[in-house]
Amino acid sequence: MIGFFRKKKKEVKVIHRYVDERVVIFIDGGNMFHASNSLKLKINYKKLIDILKKDRWLLRAYFYTGIPSGDLPKEVREQLKKQQGFLNELQNMGIKVKTMPLKKTPEGYIEKGIDILIATDMITLAFRDAYDTAVLVSGDSDFLPVVEKVQELGKRVEIASFKKTSSYELRKISDEFILLDNIKHRFTTSLVPPKKEPEKAGIFVKLKKFFTRLFKEGEKR
Repeated sequence: MIGFFRKKKKEVKVIHRYVDERVVIFIDGGNMFHASNSLKLKINYKKLIDILKKDRWLLRAYFYTGIPSGDLPKEVREQLKKQQGFLNELQNMGIKVKTMPLKKTPEGYIEKGIDILIATDMITLAFRDAYDTAVLVSGDSDFLPVVEKVQELGKRVEIASFKKTSSYELRKISDEFILLDNIKHRFTTSLVPPKKEPEKAGIFVKLKKFFTRLFKEGEKR
């Protein structure tokens, strides 16, 4: 009976590493945008990539996103201009940017084909033995079959994502999972200004002000 009440030992995933490990990082821009927008955070992708590559040799980091195209209204053109500036910054950091045109719907613009683009690159580069470990920065469960296929090709797959946009199934099949919430202080800045707490005057400060005012009133009399 005693054994029945014993706490079960938490399963610890064994992390295997390659010698002279080669890494490629695949960043799902849409997934990260939704997470950072929800959490009111600005992401420094250069810092994030440095954290994820660890002490390993980085072949390349890819950033995937959709961009609007065609005859665009003024407000969308302004947003596109800002987006292009952001993507140019990523390119200057050495991050390879890959884009797909957004699909226009009555509700607005939606991404279409980004998952397929990421999946194609992950599998193609694995097949060519271009890397030992793929770091997929996304929590999208659509990547489950892709991760399994890459692993079948003898490669490791690490998943990095925020909890808010993270699939449990994807975390479970990964060779290693990095919860970005735990390390966000290392690569993000908050978009919400900190609240200023009202200054609390000490009892001695209050007494000093009280007596100063009292003496001034006495002198006037």
